[in-house]
Amino acid sequence: MVTILSNVSALAASRQLGVSKMGLNQAITRLTTGRRVNNASDDAASLGLGNTAQAASRKAGAAVVGFQAAYFTAVNVDGVNAHLTELAYKQAEMEGGGNTATAEYTALGATAGMGTDSAASLTAIATAQKTNAAAMSAALSSAQLKGIESETQQGVADAYLGADMGAEMANLSKYQILMQAGTSALNNANQSAQTVMSLFR
Repeated sequence: MVTILSNVSALAASRQLGVSKMGLNQAITRLTTGRRVNNASDDAASLGLGNTAQAASRKAGAAVVGFQAAYFTAVNVDGVNAHLTELAYKQAEMEGGGNTATAEYTALGATAGMGTDSAASLTAIATAQKTNAAAMSAALSSAQLKGIESETQQGVADAYLGADMGAEMANLSKYQILMQAGTSALNNANQSAQTVMSLFR
């Protein structure tokens, strides 16, 4: 039966068209952002967990930079110790040549990190190298561990927030078809008005 008070078919088609439009918009948003969860309405729990993991990843990544800086500082100190070792060899040569009373020999002993003679210098350098080697190893190890932590947390964040691109492409096609079909269905439902008008001819 055709009525003029309400076109139920058209109303249903219009409502479903709105649902399809929201689905299409969501698919486009997910494809353009690469994220399954873009706001709380998508999945509030996953958004919270994903954001927490994302923050942890960035925190660990920032720590990596600090440990890398500490490592390269230690590398610099290692270079200094290598230079001091050459100076200690120079001290030994001067000692062997009987040149310990010269200003040069005195200046070598006064150099920071050196001892008053070659034996003392080499002992001081060896102690410094051991300390620096430990610092270098610790910095490198910490940088690696924090790097792994950053990657792991990024993976956790992606698991919660990342979109399945294949599924979203399928959703995009689905909602495009539904939009076209819904528009056609709405047009057909509105044809009933023409039927009513024909009764007055």
